[in-house]
Amino acid sequence: MSKTAHPQARSVCVSFLVNGEMRYSGDVSSDDVVHLALHQLLPEEIRHNHRISVRKGDDLIYPDMFLDEIVAHYGDADFEVSATPLNLRDKGEFTNYGFDHLALAFEDREAAKRFFADGLGLTVVRDDEHLAVVTSGNTAVFLFDFDPNAPLAPPAPSRIHHLGFVVDDLEAAAAHLKQRFPDYLGDFTLLEREERWSLYGHVQIGSIRFMIQLSEIKPQYRSLKTDVARKAAEALYDYASQDYGVRLG
Repeated sequence: MSKTAHPQARSVCVSFLVNGEMRYSGDVSSDDVVHLALHQLLPEEIRHNHRISVRKGDDLIYPDMFLDEIVAHYGDADFEVSATPLNLRDKGEFTNYGFDHLALAFEDREAAKRFFADGLGLTVVRDDEHLAVVTSGNTAVFLFDFDPNAPLAPPAPSRIHHLGFVVDDLEAAAAHLKQRFPDYLGDFTLLEREERWSLYGHVQIGSIRFMIQLSEIKPQYRSLKTDVARKAAEALYDYASQDYGVRLG
């Protein structure tokens, strides 16, 4: 999916009518996303500890949709916001279905996307000014530009110990990486565990250096067997089923 070029940024008046009562308005750069406008205009007591939905009429507005595209499509940036307080007192039971996605902030997002897509063979389902999303389908990596002023931004480029991926043919994956990203592999050494063979290498993207683990699960240990793991197939989102997010126009 190719990037969509935005027109030159300008200020756009954004208005949030919260629960049909209070209105919060202000000027926001047109090339920003709705999430940043929420962060800029809504008071903390509404942004925090609430379930928030943003709509225009019957249409749900995603937080990572661009304001200029919304204005071009709808004619304005006036939104209705539903903010419902979270119940943080009643401690209920829940099931953790495991890793869904990991978000990383890079100084060189294009280099990161190239490594994950061209090197590790993940599918790019979004790539624009806001973020890139690469996926195997059941899990995804969200790639952001490092911006300390963005909402929920980390204070520094992402630091992480390693990312672990499972492949069907470890030697084929290693040969591909050796050809396309030779700096990733050192000596070709596979470490054996009871349930897998694993290959480790380091990747340098900007000032970030972290480890990638590629594993091939031994045949007798493959498939999901526990109740939670098997039910996860019905509960998780298939990132590879469509482009991630909504682009208007």
